[in-house]
Amino acid sequence: MFINTACKAQAHSGIGVGLGANIPFATGYSPGLDLNLQGNICLSSKFALVPSLGVKQIKGDNAVIHEGDQGYSSYTRDDLGGACLALSGKYYFSNQWFTSAGIVGVINIDSPSSGGTLAVGYQVPLDHKNNVESNLNATLLTWSRASGSTHVPVAGLRVTYNFDFRSH
Repeated sequence: MFINTACKAQAHSGIGVGLGANIPFATGYSPGLDLNLQGNICLSSKFALVPSLGVKQIKGDNAVIHEGDQGYSSYTRDDLGGACLALSGKYYFSNQWFTSAGIVGVINIDSPSSGGTLAVGYQVPLDHKNNVESNLNATLLTWSRASGSTHVPVAGLRVTYNFDFRSH
């Protein structure tokens, strides 16, 4: 007896625009937003490379923080964010469900950041060239400061409208 199963995945080349909400899990920070333009570069029926460019914002409470064992240093817990560059790999494990992982960098003159991101998402086809995807994501960002670095874990929800370059 032979059993043959097929998994038709949804990796396609295209471009998308997304809007998301960020919830930081660090003292003194409150939710913010992100906006991004992302590409989907189809590598196979199940894999895609996803470069993105956008802006990320996380609100700070503007508290003055004093640190230092021997030396005295302080900083203000300002808003975090700036221009955001990311590169992820996306794997489709069914027609509409996917997972992704990648690296992210936030360009900000006062406090640049880098980190990693993981996501799980669901894609809803609208027609042969358009779809809407939503994903739950987790990102760990390390913000560099003159007095050291701050680690900010962030959970997010993003909705993205995608336009595929080819029909399915």
